Amino acid sequence: MTSRKVVGMAAALVGLLAVGCGTGVQDEIIRVSRQNNSGTYHYFREEVLGKAREFKSGSLDMSGSKDVVELVARTPGAVGYSGMGYATDEVKMLEVSKDSGEPVGPTVENASSGDYPLARPLYIYVLGEPTGAVKHYIDWIKSHEGQDIVAEIGYVPVNAITPEQSDSPPEATITISGSDTMVNLTQAWAETYGQKFAQVRPEVAGGGSGVGIAKLIDGTVEMANASREMKPEEREKAEANSGEKVVEITVALDALAVYVHKENPLDSISLEELAEIFGDGGTIKVWTQVTGWPIDVQ
Repeated sequence: MTSRKVVGMAAALVGLLAVGCGTGVQDEIIRVSRQNNSGTYHYFREEVLGKAREFKSGSLDMSGSKDVVELVARTPGAVGYSGMGYATDEVKMLEVSKDSGEPVGPTVENASSGDYPLARPLYIYVLGEPTGAVKHYIDWIKSHEGQDIVAEIGYVPVNAITPEQSDSPPEATITISGSDTMVNLTQAWAETYGQKFAQVRPEVAGGGSGVGIAKLIDGTVEMANASREMKPEEREKAEANSGEKVVEITVALDALAVYVHKENPLDSISLEELAEIFGDGGTIKVWTQVTGWPIDVQ
């Protein structure tokens, strides 16, 4: 049995006693998750836990991607998941393995190649083929300039296009809501585009992928940002309400990173271990079960 698989009660007791003695050793795993209106929450559940499995109760559920990383940075025993674009020097992004394969890091190259097991597309959804200022804005996002911003923010660009468009879009306000994973990116797009084309005002709000999609369905926004695909029932409702087809546009790729505190000695983790940490009925509750020893946070 390898040190990463030590799971005995005696080993767990060592960690708990160390915590109780105030030695600066942390063994309890503090799970940091997202709220269930988040596309990141639903993506992690499907890819890590499986569609039929629920999250284990008792996690700290955060409303934003940045909030997850900031809480992990303050909490030595924590583990959480968030977009790789939110990494800081105060946290560590773990390499992730799947089906007993080699662990792979959450990098632009690995996400782009598909080698990283938690790489995912990021979407914009609209109703009907975009026209006017909305089309101009989306074409600009897909252009080399828009995709350069994707790379600057820390995500993975998609194949850029050279749009056939006028340099003078019509005056408009574009209402946009959705993914908190994408909010830094969408705000950067809106700021740069607004400086180039002052007659168009992209108004960006977060709230989560589910919130953005719900607003698109009820007609209160023109664009929804999402870090997950729209569900069939959401598409049906949107099309029934509007009489228009849902149009899905992939605008970037993201590696969903697994974050731990910078002093955590762990460098990699498997999807199977993550499922046992986060999933309902999961057996992994202390770091000793993963690393073989508690975390020394002194």
